[in-house]
Amino acid sequence: MDNLIIKPGYVTQFQCVGPECEDSCCYDWRISFDKKSYKNTIKHPLLATTSKTAFIETKKSTSDWADIRLNAQGACPFVNEHKLCDIHAKAGEQALSHTCKTYPRIHKVIGGNKYESLYLSCPEVARSVLFNPNAFQFDSNISGIKQPSTPSPTWLEKTHEYSLDLLLNLGGGWQQALLAIGLLIKVSDQVRQNILPIEELDKRLQQLKLYAQSGALGEQYKNLPYSPQPQMHAFIAVHNELCKTHSRGVRARFTSLNQAVAALCNEENNYQIDALNQAWAEHAVPALVNHTELFERYILYSIYHYHFPLLDSQQLSWEAFRLLVLDCFMIRSYLSAMAFKNKGLSESDIVMCFQLYQVVRQHKIEFVQSMSKTLEECGIDSVPAAICLLKTNT
Repeated sequence: MDNLIIKPGYVTQFQCVGPECEDSCCYDWRISFDKKSYKNTIKHPLLATTSKTAFIETKKSTSDWADIRLNAQGACPFVNEHKLCDIHAKAGEQALSHTCKTYPRIHKVIGGNKYESLYLSCPEVARSVLFNPNAFQFDSNISGIKQPSTPSPTWLEKTHEYSLDLLLNLGGGWQQALLAIGLLIKVSDQVRQNILPIEELDKRLQQLKLYAQSGALGEQYKNLPYSPQPQMHAFIAVHNELCKTHSRGVRARFTSLNQAVAALCNEENNYQIDALNQAWAEHAVPALVNHTELFERYILYSIYHYHFPLLDSQQLSWEAFRLLVLDCFMIRSYLSAMAFKNKGLSESDIVMCFQLYQVVRQHKIEFVQSMSKTLEECGIDSVPAAICLLKTNT
C-alpha cells in the first residue's frame, strides 16, 4: 500500500503575517541553531557583526550547538527595524535555524503515513483553525516513499477514527461528544491491554450512537453533578503553573488575560469558579452566538494534531483524554474571564484565549506533567469525574 501525506486546509492555506503578527515567535522563544547553520551565520559578511553578540554557544550536540541571546526587549537580535528577519533577508531561508525554518509546522509519521499539522501557539494558526471554513478540508497524496513501515496498532487507528466519528456525528454538543469519547476510551484501554478483543471497540461505537439517538447520553450528561471544588483546584493549579512557565508572562498580551482572570477574584484575592461559570453563561455564550462550533473545531484539531489517543507518541489513551478535557475546561474559563472583562468577545479575544494557553501547553513538557499531577490531586479518575469539569451549574 502506498504511503500518504495528509494535510488539512489550515496547513495548506497557512501564511505567516510577519511584522503584523500579534504575538511574534521572534520574541521570547528559545531559538537553537545546529552547528552548520551557526557556523554559516557567524561567517556571513552581512551578519557577522550582529553575530558577535547574538549567540551563546551551548555545544549540546551538532543539532543543538548554539542559542540566540535575546536582547533587552526579548527580541531576537536579527529582527530588523521592519520586524523582519535579517538572516532570511540577507542569507536566504536555507540559512535559518531548524526552529525558524519549520515553526509553526510539525508532522508525525504513523504507520508510514505523514500527517502534517501546525502549532496552535501561533496566532494565525489559531485564527485559521477556529474560523477558517476550509480549515478541515483534508488533502491526501501519495508520498512516493516505498520503504516498509511498522503498521499502526489496529486498536489505535480504530479509536482515532471512532473518536472523530463521535465528535462529528453524534449531535448534542461538544460536552456530550467528549463524554462519548471518554466511554469509548475506557473500552479502548482494555483492548490495548488485550483484556477485551478488538471487536468490542466496534460494538462500543454502535452502542454509543444508539445511546445518543435515544437521548440517554444527553440525560447522563445532564445528571452529572456540578462539582465546583475539583474545578477550583484544577483552575488555580493550572493557571498558576501557566503564569510561572509562560515565556511571555510580562507581555501586555498575557497581562490582559491575567487581569481578566483577576477581575473575578473575591475580596481575599481568591479565584471564584462560580463567578467564572456565571460569566460563561451571561457573557461568553451570548458573545459566541455566531461561533458555536469553536470547541468542536478545537477538539477536531486536537484529535488530528496529536493523532488522539496518542500522547507525545505514547499509547496513553486515558491520559490523553483527561488532558483534552482539562484543556477545554481551561480555555473555556479564559473565554469566560475575557467576556466578563470586555462584556463580550471579539475575534482577537477568542484567538488570544486559545493561543496563549497553547504557548505553554504545546511546548513545555513540564507543564503537561504538572497538569497530570493536578488531575490526580483532583480525583479525576473516571469518565464522569473528568466530564464534571465541564459542568457550569447554569
